[in-house]
Amino acid sequence: MDSVLRVERILALIEAKQGICGQALADACGVPWSLLEKDLKTILLDLDHPIPLYTDADEMAEESADRLSPETRWFLETAQRSNVPVHLTVGEFLQILEALDFIQQKQTRGVTLKEKISAGLDLAPEGNHRYIKGSLAPLQRIDAEILLTLESALNRRRKISFAFNAQIVMAVPLGVVYYSRLRQWYLAVGSGEIIKTYNLSKIRDLRITAEPFIYPEGFSLRNWLAPRWGMEFGETLDVKVRFMNRSQTLAKVRKDVAHRSCVLREEEGGQSLIYEDTIIGKNEFLAWILGFGSAAEILEPAELRQEIISRVKECLAHYARI
Repeated sequence: MDSVLRVERILALIEAKQGICGQALADACGVPWSLLEKDLKTILLDLDHPIPLYTDADEMAEESADRLSPETRWFLETAQRSNVPVHLTVGEFLQILEALDFIQQKQTRGVTLKEKISAGLDLAPEGNHRYIKGSLAPLQRIDAEILLTLESALNRRRKISFAFNAQIVMAVPLGVVYYSRLRQWYLAVGSGEIIKTYNLSKIRDLRITAEPFIYPEGFSLRNWLAPRWGMEFGETLDVKVRFMNRSQTLAKVRKDVAHRSCVLREEEGGQSLIYEDTIIGKNEFLAWILGFGSAAEILEPAELRQEIISRVKECLAHYARI
């Protein structure tokens, strides 16, 4: 059993048997504890796609090593949905996070506690004009006054004005988005036919104006952001990429694009994977592609393929001077 299949089995076991100990996981997977311990570390250290695992030792262990022992019992937060939901406004949620700053805990424990609370809160994205893009629980604090002002403007259907990079902006508030990869909050606003996002941490002097607006019928932050790669905006691009099966590349691709409405097609007997999608956000998409090295080849469009070639040549030029 390779490491990917073993990780899937580990998560399935924890989900099925809440509180299963580390040694029981190792026995069920047919591997020694030392190997299973490495698998658990891999899961816990995956910051790009975190899985809400926690143990009975989280709040007691002084060192992270104490958390990984054969006797430690493991739980998967998403496995049980019978927990009583906590219905809070975003403002109330932020007050809880602020209160946590006064708890005398180590940094790692504070982050773990915040993530647990975030995972358990009922923060329905569409109901209150907010959306979490990505899988990480929000840890970046947002100014409570700004959020309350935005909610008031949305409820009263009044336009807002604010200062951003020394410019005064007046626009229709559409909602707030948390982009988990960058751990930043963004304000989505409409100006005529154009929809833009602004980093909330850079917004100043936010005010509600007397000018009314009509919220766009059927508008959804989720649907609007669906084709976007990150928070970058621009023209839509139809892309086609071939990925080679090297070092679990295909498994990573499937995981990274699982939330997207794209086409995945195996070729060469499963040795390569064709990925087709419509995207917005060329630079972040290219950064993702370059992360796969020679295991990824852009087939379409030609201009994007040429840009990858130019970036690779530029990189090689640095080494030619050594």
